Amino acid sequence: MWKRYWEAWKRVGQRIGNLQARILLTFFYGLIVLPFGLAARFLTDPLRIKRRPQEWLDHPEETEDIGWARRQW
Repeated sequence: MWKRYWEAWKRVGQRIGNLQARILLTFFYGLIVLPFGLAARFLTDPLRIKRRPQEWLDHPEETEDIGWARRQW
């Protein structure tokens, strides 16, 4: 008799745990992961695509010969 109740309670507990995990993980994603991802996307430019660095524009007087091409740094 008690075994039947215990098996029923395990099924109910499994469903409650599944619901609780979904709710907690949704809050975790919405409160921590999502704002971090949005901030990283809109506030950083790791590849510097949005604006070119100034040093790319400051070299009009350099001659572009074979010596210049071999010196990469």
